[in-house]
Amino acid sequence: MKRILIIILTCLSFASFGQTSDSLEIATLKAKVANLERQIGLTNRQIQILNDEQNTKIDSLNNLLSEQTRKTESMETAFSQEIGKTNSDLNANVESLNQTISANKLFAIVGIVIAVLLLVAVGLILWKKIKNKDSAIDQIKNAQKSLEFVQKSMQEESIKLDGKLVELLEKQMSAQPVHNEKTGEQDHSFALKVGDEIAKIETNLSKMDPEVKGYKQLKQALKRIKDNFNAHGYEIVELLGQDYNDGMPFEARFVPDDTLPEGKRIISGITRLQINYKGEMIQAAKIVVRENI
Repeated sequence: MKRILIIILTCLSFASFGQTSDSLEIATLKAKVANLERQIGLTNRQIQILNDEQNTKIDSLNNLLSEQTRKTESMETAFSQEIGKTNSDLNANVESLNQTISANKLFAIVGIVIAVLLLVAVGLILWKKIKNKDSAIDQIKNAQKSLEFVQKSMQEESIKLDGKLVELLEKQMSAQPVHNEKTGEQDHSFALKVGDEIAKIETNLSKMDPEVKGYKQLKQALKRIKDNFNAHGYEIVELLGQDYNDGMPFEARFVPDDTLPEGKRIISGITRLQINYKGEMIQAAKIVVRENI
């Protein structure tokens, strides 16, 4: 009887031990499942953060592209307006050269077309860079280089046009009569027109980099035409870049400029030169003055 009881108790012990072992294994599996669920949740949050950061970078790149596009459009508009103003002034002040200067319009159109093509190329470069997910810093640097290239090309085209105009003016000065056919008096009209064109060209050059192709040649051409002026008794008074003082006998337009030292006034542009003939002023200057007053 005791043996039977011992056998029964032994069986019950093994059964109880088996149930305990199964419970521990189930608890372990549940802990692993819970741990995996936490890891999956953490991974999902990290993925969401990465997606948010990527979207932010894309938005930033789109904003940079929009800003560069606005600057490009603004520069194109300013260039078109400057070309329009130059053509208008040329037609008004140099009527005697209309037929000869008409050839320069073709150069102006070619220059504008080249500038537009370059601007389109810049836009395509920026779009391709963003599509390839280049860094924002590289895109800005490339955009700046492209804009500098466009600006330099536009300046070179402007110098070419001005050079052609100077050549025409030199030829006209050699053939232009200096006396009025009716009165026999000295005729200054053509000299004054040439002076107006010199003023425009010198103002444009003052805003350019001296390293631009053709800059030095155009400066030399201007010197020749001024020497020709002097040979005929005319004198062009040099004012560009000089300090402006109250009481100067010029018609001045003042432009505020905070980059200048306080109290400073500089003649930064000339729309009409002061021209003397044999020591007497025959035309007063019109100037643009930048000031910080």
